[in-house]
Amino acid sequence: MHVRVYYHANQGSKKGLVLFYRAGCVFSNFFPAEFQVIDEKNHALEFNTSEQYFMYNKALLVGDNLIASEIMKETSPKKMKLWGRRLKMSKEQLKEWSTVSRDVMYRACREKFAQNQNLRLYLFRTHEMTLAEASPTDKIWGIGLSKDDRRAKNPETWKGANWLGQVLDRVRDELWERNEFSADRKKVEAEDLETRVQFLEKL
Repeated sequence: MHVRVYYHANQGSKKGLVLFYRAGCVFSNFFPAEFQVIDEKNHALEFNTSEQYFMYNKALLVGDNLIASEIMKETSPKKMKLWGRRLKMSKEQLKEWSTVSRDVMYRACREKFAQNQNLRLYLFRTHEMTLAEASPTDKIWGIGLSKDDRRAKNPETWKGANWLGQVLDRVRDELWERNEFSADRKKVEAEDLETRVQFLEKL
């Protein structure tokens, strides 16, 4: 099980917590999901994961076209991440990347879920909940705790910033309001909470 859901009644607009981890979960950047992005030269680029888009744009920021090309050839998200770690970044580039990386991740996740209905339905099932990457080793994109850690169900005891969860919440809330996805929204709204949780915890 890659997802654990904690539902809390009467706690404002955010009524639950969705803890996720592992590549087999649709919320992971390693999960296979093809999508297309039009670049600045009006070329259509095909990506196979949000991780590929993220690392490709990191290479572009550094100006390393060779590594960018290698990332685009890859089918393994782990190897994409390794290519990204090989990038030689100056202090200025590291500072710039830390400033723009969340926006890059937002664009990657937005296109991933906008262009894949089956994944979007899972994301919509987290409506009115808070998504959190329960990575025990990542204190920036994750919460620094595993989903089995009792501290993970309380945001006040998290050890990480949960940037990925925040990005996914933002993407979900934007797509939820789009008229083009109204049929998906109505489908999820017709499901009771127990059904939504069952779908999520089977991931």
